[in-house]
Amino acid sequence: MNVVISVTPDKMEAYIKLSNILPGENVTLDKLTEEIRKAKITHNIDLGALRHLCEEPVEDTPVLFARGDLPKNGEDGRIIFEVLSQRSFTTSGNKVDFREFPVQKRIIVKSGQKIATIYPPTEGIPGRNVYGEPVPAKKGNEAKVVLGKNVALSEDGMHIIATNEGILKIDIEKGMIEVSEYLEIDGDVNYETGNVEFPGVVLVKGDVKPGFIVRAKGDVEVNGVAEASTVISLEGNVRVSGVKGKDKGLIKAKKDVHVKYAEAVTIEAENLYFESNLMNCTVRVTNSIIGTGPRANIIGGEYIALSKIEAEEIGSDFGVNTYLEVGVNPYIREELKLLNVQIETDKTSLQKLINIVKQYKEMKEKGVTIPPDKEEQFSKVTRTLINLREQLERNLKRKQELEEKLSVMRYQCSVVARKVLYPGVEVFMHDARYMTDRPLPKVVLKYEDGKIIAGGYGG
Repeated sequence: MNVVISVTPDKMEAYIKLSNILPGENVTLDKLTEEIRKAKITHNIDLGALRHLCEEPVEDTPVLFARGDLPKNGEDGRIIFEVLSQRSFTTSGNKVDFREFPVQKRIIVKSGQKIATIYPPTEGIPGRNVYGEPVPAKKGNEAKVVLGKNVALSEDGMHIIATNEGILKIDIEKGMIEVSEYLEIDGDVNYETGNVEFPGVVLVKGDVKPGFIVRAKGDVEVNGVAEASTVISLEGNVRVSGVKGKDKGLIKAKKDVHVKYAEAVTIEAENLYFESNLMNCTVRVTNSIIGTGPRANIIGGEYIALSKIEAEEIGSDFGVNTYLEVGVNPYIREELKLLNVQIETDKTSLQKLINIVKQYKEMKEKGVTIPPDKEEQFSKVTRTLINLREQLERNLKRKQELEEKLSVMRYQCSVVARKVLYPGVEVFMHDARYMTDRPLPKVVLKYEDGKIIAGGYGG
C-alpha cells in the first residue's frame, strides 16, 4: 500500500491518498499517522476522517484530513461623529415648534467642540497552517479623512476638533470634513428649513416667510422678501431685497441695514440705506437714514436718527402723518428715560431711609434702650442708605454725561427732502418742533438758536 501526503500551496489544507492496497491488507490508523508524522503535519488533524478512511478505504482519491486556521484580518479604522447623535428641538408646553424642528438638518458646532473620534484599525488575529506555523493577519486600513478649514486633530490624534464656530460639512466623496462660516439657504426660510440661527454669514436666496427668524453673528443677505419675519445680524450688516412687515416684522443689525423698500416694519441699525419707499415703518438708528434711489421716499411712520434723515420726498400730498426726530441717539434717549425713573425712585427711597436713620439717632440721644434685633435692622438700613447714595451719585453723573452728548448732537443734525417735504410731517430736534402747512420743495431743516430753521437744498 502506498500513502501519499499532499498540501495545498497556501499550506492550509492537507490531503492523504491511498494506492496499491494489497488483497487482505488492512489500513490502520497507526500506519496513516506515521506517514503524517513524516510529512511534519501537526495542526488540526481530523482523526475522524482518518478512522473513516481506515474503515472504508478508497484508492486514488485524496481525502482532506487537516485544515489550518485562517487569520482574522483587522478591522478598518473608523470615524464616529458624536455630533450626529445630538437631538434637540424647541417645545412649548406639550407642543413642538415645527419652525425649530428642521434645524436638525444643520449641525452647528462651536470652537473647541469635539466633532468626531478617530478609531485606529486593529491588528487582527494570526492564523496557523497545517504545519503549525503562524499565518500573519492583515492589519485593517487606516480611516481616511481630509481635514478642511476650521478643523484640526487633537494633540493625541484621536479626535477632530472645530477651531471655529460654523456649520459642519462632510464631503463623502473626498472624505473631507470642515466647518464653514458661511451658510447658504437655496430657497425660502420656511417650515422645510426651520428658523436659522448661525454664528457666521447667512445668504437666503429666497424669502423669509411670516413668523420665521434668521439670526446670524455675521452679515445676513436675503435675496427675496422678508415677510412679517425677524432678520438680525448681531455683529454685521443686513441686506434685504424687500420687507413687508405687516406691523410684525423686525430687521436689526449691529452695523447697517440696506433695503430696496420696506413696509410696516421695525428697523434698528447704525445706518439705514433704502432705494425705494419706506412706508409706515418704525426706524431707530444711531447715525443716519439715507435714501439712495430716485424714488426713495418716506411715507408715514416714525423715524429717529442721530445725525441725518434724507429722502427724495418726505410725507405725501395726502397729508399722511409722518414723525421724524433727529439729533438724538434713540438708545441714549431710552437710557435717559430709564435713568430718570431710577433716579426718582432712588430719591424717594433715600428720603425714607434718611427718616428711619433720623428716628434711630433721636432714640439714641434720648437714651431709649434698643433691642439687638432692632439694632441690626438699623445697621442694615444705614448700609443700604450708603449704597443707595453711591448709586444715585453714579446715575446723576451718567445722566449729566448723556445730556451733554445730546446737547452737542442737536447742532450737528439735519432733515433733507431732496424734492419735497409735505404737510403732515412732524419734525423734532431736541426740544424744538416743526411742521409745515404747505409743501416745501428741496428743503433742509437744521437746529439753530433753540428752533428748527428751513433752508434750501442745493444737491
